[in-house]
Amino acid sequence: MKETMVIIDGNSLMYRTFYGIRPMTSKRGVPTNAVYGFANILLNILEKHQPHYVGVAFDEKKPTIRHEKFDDYKAGRLKMPEDLVTQLPLIHEMLDKLNIRRISLEGFEADDLIGTIAKTYSAEGIEVKILTGDRDAFQLVDNNINVLFTKKGISDVDIINEEAIEKLYGEGITPKALIEVKALMGDKSDNIPGVAGVGEKTAIKLVQQYKNLETIYENIHEQKGKLKERLENDKENAFLSRQLGTIITNVPVDFELNEFSTNEYKTKEATNFFMELDIMSISKRLGNIDEAKEENTIESSKDVIDALDQSTMDSILEKAKSAGQIFMTWYISSHMYNERVLHGLAIGIKKEIFFLQDNIDKNDFILFFKELMENEEIKKIGHNFKDLMVYCMQKNISLINADFDTYIAAYLLEPSDSRYNIDDLAQKYLDVNMKSREEVVGKKKNQISFLDMDEDKKGLLIDNLEALYLLQPIFQEKMEELNMEHLYKDIEMPLVEVLSSFEYQGFKIDVDGLNELDIQFDKELERLTKGIYGLSGREFNINSPKQLGEILFEELKLPVIKKTKTGYSTNAEVLEKLKGDHPIIEKILEYRTIAKLSSTYIKGFKGIIDKEHHKLYSSFHQTITTTGRISSSEPNLQNIPVKIEIGRQIRKIFIPSSKDNVLVDADYSQIELRILAHISGDETLIDSFKKGEDIHRRTASEIFNVPLEEVTSLQRSHAKAINFGLIYGKQAFGLSQDIHVTRKEAQEYIDMYFGRYPKVEKYMKDIVVEAKEKGYVTSIFGRRRYIPEINSRNKVIANAGERLALNTPIQGSAADVIKIAMVRVYNEFNKRGLRSKLILQVHDELIVDTKRDEIDVVKEIIKSEMENAAELAVPLTVDINIGENWYESK
Repeated sequence: MKETMVIIDGNSLMYRTFYGIRPMTSKRGVPTNAVYGFANILLNILEKHQPHYVGVAFDEKKPTIRHEKFDDYKAGRLKMPEDLVTQLPLIHEMLDKLNIRRISLEGFEADDLIGTIAKTYSAEGIEVKILTGDRDAFQLVDNNINVLFTKKGISDVDIINEEAIEKLYGEGITPKALIEVKALMGDKSDNIPGVAGVGEKTAIKLVQQYKNLETIYENIHEQKGKLKERLENDKENAFLSRQLGTIITNVPVDFELNEFSTNEYKTKEATNFFMELDIMSISKRLGNIDEAKEENTIESSKDVIDALDQSTMDSILEKAKSAGQIFMTWYISSHMYNERVLHGLAIGIKKEIFFLQDNIDKNDFILFFKELMENEEIKKIGHNFKDLMVYCMQKNISLINADFDTYIAAYLLEPSDSRYNIDDLAQKYLDVNMKSREEVVGKKKNQISFLDMDEDKKGLLIDNLEALYLLQPIFQEKMEELNMEHLYKDIEMPLVEVLSSFEYQGFKIDVDGLNELDIQFDKELERLTKGIYGLSGREFNINSPKQLGEILFEELKLPVIKKTKTGYSTNAEVLEKLKGDHPIIEKILEYRTIAKLSSTYIKGFKGIIDKEHHKLYSSFHQTITTTGRISSSEPNLQNIPVKIEIGRQIRKIFIPSSKDNVLVDADYSQIELRILAHISGDETLIDSFKKGEDIHRRTASEIFNVPLEEVTSLQRSHAKAINFGLIYGKQAFGLSQDIHVTRKEAQEYIDMYFGRYPKVEKYMKDIVVEAKEKGYVTSIFGRRRYIPEINSRNKVIANAGERLALNTPIQGSAADVIKIAMVRVYNEFNKRGLRSKLILQVHDELIVDTKRDEIDVVKEIIKSEMENAAELAVPLTVDINIGENWYESK
């Protein structure tokens, strides 16, 4: 058996993991995603390939011999991101503590060191594998050298050998021939010129026919037209490019084979290193890496019983009641009009796992499932309960005592992450790779549409349950450490049921009104199209940026604002700057607005409306935003325009579920400014809210030093811009653009504002200092957001972090308040047995599909629960309106 060696392109892997893994930081705010990803892949390589030798090559900062040959070599490359610069020495330290040989040499690139080592030991009969995302390494492939090519992300790897290269590039293209191909086509990423106008296809064709540059130029007379001209003009560049693109395989560097040995790569120092960076999963992994399997998956350690008969289901009930809690995983698919179908269910009770499939959705199962779900003495532990709750609602089942949801817990612990599937969490917190089985299944969990589960799908369901057993106590402990119990138990978990109800209820649509709007929008687009054609002098495709650019900048001679690789930019920013230069601009902007509204909301709605009940069913998410705000998708009902009248018209088609109902709309008044008053403790701001004053008029009175009754509409408008602008961290420049004054005037307004509200200024300074020290900020209710950007040495990034630090506690607290209100309103409706239903939340607004004979009690509940959702230093006030559609109620 041959000895094996793995050589890793350190720079390639470092960049790939940095961009392939969401931002991570230690508790002290040190960026760690590249370190984490690099370590994971390194350990995976050691486990999977079991190499006898391993080394990592890096570039040096100083110029190389290629720069001596060509000054512009790699010119124009972007600088390494600040957060990656910080991690480079950490990656070096990590490798040193793992006893992994790292190599670099001034004047040479990592590719040259890789090439030298690979060719040296390949000649000695050692099987060498090069891990890289750089195709340049393909030229090194031979009988003993393969490339492990990371083609996408960090886990998708292709094995590149001589056969694979010929398959990729064509017959006759050998690894060495790739050097000739690159000489002709150049390389934009390295700024290698090549022959201008010769692309990959032409380069390959030439090399297949002539083998190398010398032969191509010996037979230049056989070429014709532009290709011959291009080759002749850039002959010098072609040969220079070949020099630049050839990996050096005889670098004068001393090394011994035993320096790359993997015999002892585990050290106590390495474990401590990862612990200090709060990368606990790698620390734990180092403790049992010797026992790691080639397929590192969770294996069931519990007895699995297929529950196919009534007696087993009865037994499950009795055991669940005795245990007082169950763990659950499930497969649920969503169909048209939000219908949920349950295909498989695994239930864990102590050391037993029960798997149900064949009798799902039959009467005997539904009766058993209803009794299990509605037993309030049995705690249910699962992952992403919302889908299961919607299913239960559709089956007239109440899911009671959903005690712990690892999906919600994972979000609260790291709201900047976006990956909360069980497989991602198992990888992150348990160091368990569940991807391999998922690839067999072929679809993401909770999105399976199969009817019969094979053994792999059943196995994945049980694997998820095993992971759930392990993840739940970890998350429980972490939330206790971070004082998040109240946020989790009293706000987020009850909210799951509220959002499930939203998805179950849907929002009724006036189909006739929708059809009328469709006609109206089409007529408006037709009118605008004719007007645009008239102003341009001819017909063209208005939706084509290329054709529009030609009209605006070549035929109408408007000033060119920005160019792209394919022509002129005609994006919204460009068109806004051209306003006033020609009447066609306003019409194009209006056309785009209406076209987008039409395609997104009018024609878009038509294909997804429930044909029987005429309802739209949106999906609601509580794990998307870092501030805690709820979001909506498919369709997004929170983004219907309200600033333009034609956008507001769309709200007219949203109507109550029956003629016996109306819509009641309740909206918090200036909740973010009230939160600011509470957090800052500014007496003047608090006093204004307590007196029920117009806060913007009061602010104008304060900063412009005029009596309340003498404040002009312009002064109030400026004060409003300041009030909201400062919350979002706006400086004088941004404010000056908003209110159309000079930067100096804007700064004077800000100075006057802080002069009258000094504790607001103090809060803004203090919260930035706190964020820099802790690495995170919190809402009133303990919601955390980590802000590693704030400690960046890049001023632009650090300033962005400061704005997040200013705004997040306010936005996060406002999000928490509306969530508390939603839960309280929902629970009170149920407690009183009302038929009215809470059906939608849009930022600070709640909408209730209300029975006409329940209007008064609904208004009373909404006002009471919303205004008492939190105890603040200022009163919370709610505006309530009633209408026959959303437009009227708003």
